[in-house]
Amino acid sequence: MPAEKSDLPLLLDLAKEAFLRQVAKRVRPLARGYVERWTQGELWLYKSVVLENERELRGFKPLVLEVLRSSTIDELLGICRTTRPDLVDLWNLPTARAQLGEELAKARDAVEAL
Repeated sequence: MPAEKSDLPLLLDLAKEAFLRQVAKRVRPLARGYVERWTQGELWLYKSVVLENERELRGFKPLVLEVLRSSTIDELLGICRTTRPDLVDLWNLPTARAQLGEELAKARDAVEAL
């Protein structure tokens, strides 16, 4: 049964909250060397997330796209800084901001292509 229009803001809020929790969950175990390589553009995180969750992403594609579109780089970097304050020097690099922007764009493209 399709969601009622009045349920959509609540559903979007819940999806956004779940997305931010997943960001924290993915960031928590990362080693400093991995984050250093990620900030230099050597590694991508979105690929494994899309592959591991392809079925769910297809099922909730419009909602996932809306969450990705409404998520800001500052919001995600804030989660990274809170989750791993020991890596704040890396999260504050301009290359981290740029890489995260590219991750978001590539994630949107990958979900749109599903």
